[in-house]
Amino acid sequence: MRAVLFSILLLLPAAVAGQIDTSALQRCVWACLAGPGKGDAASAAYNACVAERCSEQPAAPQGDAGQGWVAGRTGAGVGVAGVTGAHEGTGLYYFCGQGQSYLRVIGVDGGERGMIVVVDGTQFPLSFQPNDRNQPESALAYSDPVIGALQRGSQVRVMTYDGIAVVEATLTGAGRALAQVISSC
Repeated sequence: MRAVLFSILLLLPAAVAGQIDTSALQRCVWACLAGPGKGDAASAAYNACVAERCSEQPAAPQGDAGQGWVAGRTGAGVGVAGVTGAHEGTGLYYFCGQGQSYLRVIGVDGGERGMIVVVDGTQFPLSFQPNDRNQPESALAYSDPVIGALQRGSQVRVMTYDGIAVVEATLTGAGRALAQVISSC
């Protein structure tokens, strides 16, 4: 009897451990929280890390979509400014540093496509290419007119050529956040 009980006790931790399935995405998020986020899930560094490193759903700045843009750095040291869109799972990010400068749209699968960034009614047609996580990105210089419009505007929408709004967001804080990122390009 004791031998059976002892065997069960020895096998119990292995059985429990086999039931705990931590996804790669969750491990990535935890690594960003422990590393760049320094335990603060609301920090810009944490959000930038998740947006850059974690593949399934990049994190957007935490809180109300109307709270505005935030800036930070990815774990690789690339500057990032971004905002959560008004619709769940959407956002707009600008990355600059280490020879890179691009705009990333969250909320639509990648694929080579054109989309229109509309800032306060002014349209900026851009070409997007999918990154390795199938998120659309448009390479552009920090001096591109659309970046200047984002810094000065009040509202942004990213539209497909079919007229579907992919991202709708405020530009509150965009001037400050984008200037901070551009200063480190």
